Formats: sequence, C-alpha cells, structure tokens
Amino acid sequence: MKKILTASLVIVSVLSYNNLFAQQAGDIRKGWASSDRNTFISECIGTAMQSMSRDSARFYCYCMQEKLEKKFPDIERANKLSADDLETPEWQKEAQDCLKSISSWSSKDRTDFISECINSAKASLGETKSKKYCECMLFKIEQRYPDPEDADELDEETLGTPEWKKIIQSCLDF
Repeated sequence: MKKILTASLVIVSVLSYNNLFAQQAGDIRKGWASSDRNTFISECIGTAMQSMSRDSARFYCYCMQEKLEKKFPDIERANKLSADDLETPEWQKEAQDCLKSISSWSSKDRTDFISECINSAKASLGETKSKKYCECMLFKIEQRYPDPEDADELDEETLGTPEWKKIIQSCLDF
C-alpha cells in the first residue's frame, strides 16, 4: 500500500504526456459529456449512501455509470430509462455485478490515495478537475487491483503502457 501513494504521483507525471497526446489526436471524444457523467455520479452516490458507505457508493456509482455509458453512449437515450427499465433482470445483474466487485480497499486506503493524488495533480489540473480525475483513477485501479497491496505493481513503466494511457486519458476526459 505504501507504493500506492507513490503510484498516485507517477500517475500525475503521465498527465502532461496524455494531454499532449489528446491534443495531437484531435481530442475527439465519444460518449457522455463530463458534466453528464458528474451529474450521474453525484446523484447516484446520494441515493446509494442510504444503504452503503460513501466509499462503496462511489465505487458502485462509477461502475454503474461506466456500464450505462457503454450501453447508451448517447446521454439522451440513457435519460429515457425509467425505474422499470432498471428493474429488468439484465440491469439487476449489472447492478449486482457492480456491488460484488466492490474491492477490499479500506476507507483509509481510498482517502490516502485520493488525497495524495489530488495534491499531486492540482498544480496541472486545478482542484476540481483533480478531484474528478483522482476519483476516476481510484475506481479504475480498484477494478484492476481489488487488493490494495497488489496495486504496488503500478509503476511508471506500467502506467506508460497503451492500456494505462487509455485509462488515464479516460479519467482526464471525465
């Protein structure tokens, strides 16, 4: 877990490269606008906290947002979903998958990561964007490393791979 704080610093060191890469690629994005993602996440967390901790709610809501955006890349179609639509067996399974995938990270692990990441990123991203970026990265890292000790594998070389560059960029776009 000690290396997680170091990893959050390494993540920030990749930011400049990724911002340059996005600009060179024409910065073409598909899917929901950042404001739509943030609105969904905020509203979802508020509702989910009635039955789970804030940390678990955040993970669950990032997971569900990702699933909804993948299925409905057009926010207008997603906005047409009713409560009945979300009660179908298909969506109940998606919700259960998100609940089952909540990692074993402790509240302290998450808080330490977010805090260190924000402190490292805010110089280049600003406070608000850093918070969104770091929460997104925490979710992505927790998905891949449910045990925080396994996240020690993250290093600059790993974060420089095409897979992680794409993940980092997706969080920058969040």
